[in-house]
Formats: sequence, C-alpha cells, structure tokens
Amino acid sequence: MKNCTSEELNNLENNQLDITSNCKNALAKLEANTWKQRLAKIAHNWRTRSRLSQLNDAQLKDLGLTAADVDQEVRKPVWK
Repeated sequence: MKNCTSEELNNLENNQLDITSNCKNALAKLEANTWKQRLAKIAHNWRTRSRLSQLNDAQLKDLGLTAADVDQEVRKPVWK
C-alpha cells in the first residue's frame, strides 16, 4: 500500500470539494429551471383556458369543441 504525501492528500480533498460544489451548483440550476418551467406552464394554462372560455358557440364549432369540452378543460387545476 502506498503512503500518500500531505500534498497528495490536499489535492484529493480539493478535488472532492470541487466535485461537491459543482454537484450542488448543478442541482440548484435544475431546481430553479423546474420552478421556472412549472410557473410558465401554469401561466400558459391559465391564459389559454381563460381565452377558451370566452369563445362563442360558432368559434367552438370551428375548433370541433363543445361547451362541455370547454367546461371540462376550464375546471382542471392550472398546474395540469
């Protein structure tokens, strides 16, 4: 078994610290993007469902939707 010098031990410790901080930074970015993506989806769902609920029967017919379809979509939670 090889004995490590203090310099080699310091290098190992520094590498582990770098890896740990890099992992934490990457995880923080992923979590931030997830919240941004969720918020964007909620905003999109709210806007589109709001506009959908304002369409008249002729416009719904053009889209191939019924009032029941719109009612079902509008009643969904905004995060779905």
